[in-house]
Amino acid sequence: METRLRGKYAIVGIGETEYSRGSGRTTRAMGAMAIRRAMDDAGLDSQAVDGMLSYHGGDSTPSTSIMYDLGLRPNFYMDCSGGGSSTEALIGLAMGAIEAGMCDTVAIFRSMNGYSSIRIGGTGARAASAISGLDLMKRPYGLISAVQNFAF
Repeated sequence: METRLRGKYAIVGIGETEYSRGSGRTTRAMGAMAIRRAMDDAGLDSQAVDGMLSYHGGDSTPSTSIMYDLGLRPNFYMDCSGGGSSTEALIGLAMGAIEAGMCDTVAIFRSMNGYSSIRIGGTGARAASAISGLDLMKRPYGLISAVQNFAF
């Protein structure tokens, strides 16, 4: 059984939106745009992408919303809650999903509006802006920062 992964996988497309202060767009719109640009960069159409991964928190959009916007029908998808080291973990997870035969091509994304929405580690009005999802259950108990969430 071949166990070496070196040289077996590649990142073939990169897509991003412009970096801005106050994008005026939703994280869903920006995530879909970034993935569409990555697919264009790689020369792939929506039929080719059969896996999707994301890490989220705050104002992020789940994979399920973006995959429907792009017409993707993945065999495998997952959203994890994480911080700055999640990207490389998701790359490893994508390789594992491909090795397991769950999918062939995986899109990985992260989309956030750090200035105009929930500010990570910030204070003031934007840091306390409207919350939703899991934050509705975590914030009343003081689970706001990454350290607090991971220590809990």
